[in-house]
Amino acid sequence: MTLFYRCALCIVVLLTLLVWNGAPVYAQCVTGTVTAELQIAGPFAGHYKYTLDFTWDLPQGLSNVTLDCGFGDCPLTACAHTFGFDDPAGFSDGEDGLGAPCVVDYVGEFNCNGNPSIGLNIPIIKWDALDALCEPGPTGSGTLWYYSIAAPHTNALLPIILIKNGLNVCDGMVTGACPAICVVPVEESTWGEVKARYGDEK
Repeated sequence: MTLFYRCALCIVVLLTLLVWNGAPVYAQCVTGTVTAELQIAGPFAGHYKYTLDFTWDLPQGLSNVTLDCGFGDCPLTACAHTFGFDDPAGFSDGEDGLGAPCVVDYVGEFNCNGNPSIGLNIPIIKWDALDALCEPGPTGSGTLWYYSIAAPHTNALLPIILIKNGLNVCDGMVTGACPAICVVPVEESTWGEVKARYGDEK
């Protein structure tokens, strides 16, 4: 899957949700980085731990986070790959029912069929907030992670992160690398290049 196709797919998803829900689409609401560290001990020894540190700014609280690592290039290979998750598999800023700050825990999963809630039907990694008593607010930061036996692909497309907030979805391109599951190398890109190609719509 080329950069053009991935970005076009992302835009189609966003515009589809706009038409369905009659709600504004925020072209870029999240920034972050992905790092990879080889584990030498513990239940995932020999695996790489991929950690996503991110911040978001939304009109309302987020409900789930999706990471598109380009596995649509090789869905059969990606779906046969085993991903690992801790329990919980991340945390973020949150608010309780009175508006007081709290910490939200997340459950992570790899979904071969994508994330139907945002109309994405390619293999993705997804996190959902766990605690109904503490929910992510409109703005905040968090850390999410997963494990893979595959080393990071340093010449891969930058991963795209999509955040569901109510009936809306917004996205951002984060720096870092994903597991080298799809072996065909592609050129690196930047969020600025993506915006220049498609325009910075809001």
